[in-house]
Amino acid sequence: MRIGLLRCDEVGGDRLERYGGYRELFTELLSHGDDEVVVTDYDVVDGRLPGAADEQDGWLISGARSSALDDDPWITDLFDVVRDLDAARAPVIGVCFGHQAVAQALGGEVRYTGGWNIGVRHAEVVAPSSVTAPVDGGFGITYCHQDHVVDLPAGARLTSSTAHCPVASFGIGDHIIGIQGHPEFDTDFARDLYTSRLVRIGQEVVADALSTLDGGTDRFAVADWMLNVLAG
Repeated sequence: MRIGLLRCDEVGGDRLERYGGYRELFTELLSHGDDEVVVTDYDVVDGRLPGAADEQDGWLISGARSSALDDDPWITDLFDVVRDLDAARAPVIGVCFGHQAVAQALGGEVRYTGGWNIGVRHAEVVAPSSVTAPVDGGFGITYCHQDHVVDLPAGARLTSSTAHCPVASFGIGDHIIGIQGHPEFDTDFARDLYTSRLVRIGQEVVADALSTLDGGTDRFAVADWMLNVLAG
């Protein structure tokens, strides 16, 4: 399977050397040791965009430290790409910032609601469908965000929700899903990330998030769900 990664940022600090960048993280997540999954990097910030919707079998939109509410030209260009991919019914998965970018580009609303949502959170399925969720009863993955999707685009449906994040995932048709959490982050990466942002986020919030990591995540089940959508 050929997957195009619309990369909207890169892993920061020395984590890039120790864990790899977003392309490596998503490749590891989706391949499960299967060499048939090939992730091609498109540096969206640097202006590298798809030439056609069918250039890849499916598309991922990464997280970013930017906000989908920013007016940077590359974000405007990304929104145009999202609309083109939707019109072509190309398989698309938006993760964190990507989840918010898809919603904003297609007529939904993203809002900064204050504070950080970090840690492993369990999303409950609210609308079962072919693009709902990979695990009966929901799924737990790591989160790290401040902005939230507060209104969905016309025709989109809420598929899962957490206490901390009412729109944890949504679907559009059978070809687009948005996932607010980070299935590409394992708990070691998340622990490193949260700890590195202790001063910025706050000791109490980080301590609570760290306490959620020992139970692990359902990230590889989420990967299977993502692959089903990307495969059309």
